[in-house]
Amino acid sequence: MEFSSINASGDGSNALPDWNDVLIPPSAFIMGTDIEPFYGTIVAQSRHAKLDEAPIHVRFLEAYRIARYPVTNAEYEVFVNATGHTPPPHWEDGKAPADEATLPVVHVSWHDAIAYAQWAQGRLPIEGEWEKAARGADGRIYPWGNKFEPVANKGAAVLTDQLTPVGNRPGAVSPYGVHEVAGNVWEWTADWYRPYEGNTYRYSDYRAKHKVLRGGSWLEVRDETANRYFRCANRLHAPPDYTASNIGFRCVRDVVPAGSNPEAVGQEMPVYPTQISAELLNKYVRQERSKNLQRIRKRARGRCFGDCSIAALAIGVGSYGMMIPKYAIGGFTLAMIGIGFLFSAGVNFWRQWKARKFLDANKVEGLS
Repeated sequence: MEFSSINASGDGSNALPDWNDVLIPPSAFIMGTDIEPFYGTIVAQSRHAKLDEAPIHVRFLEAYRIARYPVTNAEYEVFVNATGHTPPPHWEDGKAPADEATLPVVHVSWHDAIAYAQWAQGRLPIEGEWEKAARGADGRIYPWGNKFEPVANKGAAVLTDQLTPVGNRPGAVSPYGVHEVAGNVWEWTADWYRPYEGNTYRYSDYRAKHKVLRGGSWLEVRDETANRYFRCANRLHAPPDYTASNIGFRCVRDVVPAGSNPEAVGQEMPVYPTQISAELLNKYVRQERSKNLQRIRKRARGRCFGDCSIAALAIGVGSYGMMIPKYAIGGFTLAMIGIGFLFSAGVNFWRQWKARKFLDANKVEGLS
């Protein structure tokens, strides 16, 4: 959202915001990550993923509108002045620093974000809405594609290790034209931190009363972890009263069918045909998952054979050396190395078995 009309006049300090948002059309999209504990680093898409992103799945969302940028200090100050809401603690005398007007507002809790969204006649996005707006429908890893190349993609500013004015990260624009979806600030969503349906991996954090944050921030650039946290499917979580210098938010609003609500000026849209069907994407996801499982099975089989060969040689030679006093220590060391390779062979055999099991389940799912 931008307060273009408010900034242009001095008498609109308590006015509601002029929405600068993006229409996300109705369609299915790919959410989450194809990751399993036995994948290791074989599948590139899951290399930096966490198990709370599983399973990869297809969701359908009706049309909605999402703010093009995170809420800025200038916009939040209008809200504070209009409602008397407590300003962020780093503001002096309850006013945003004049030279930070276009920076994303930070040090705001989930409760603060909810209060602003309600005042602005919007709401916070649910996780699916945020991920779809950032990722598009095709399941890409980053807003710009599947490789971590933000600089090559018009976006040296994506890797800036400090807050920047909104609209100044051209490499962090989603397929729908939503800005700042990688870096700058983490963004609150409406959802509690819970496992996705079908996720069998239980974290103790699921029991905590935490809200989900999305997007990554300038701090991950400083920590050199941007390649992990800038992924569209990445999930962070925090208590709803938590605040930090790298947490902000943006708003969404619902879209109503044309003519159904005469008072919903600017929110109406014609009836759009479904852009991408869930059936088509489900088929694509099953195919890609099968490819990943076949790749794991093939790689694990090769590694298992290689590890077994090395283990047999090392254990055999080491055992022989242990029978000769002057070579006993070297023989023992070699035998232990062989046992290590034997363990690795066992892990790769387990990967083969798991991949085969999941492949069979994937085929059955495709027939159902």
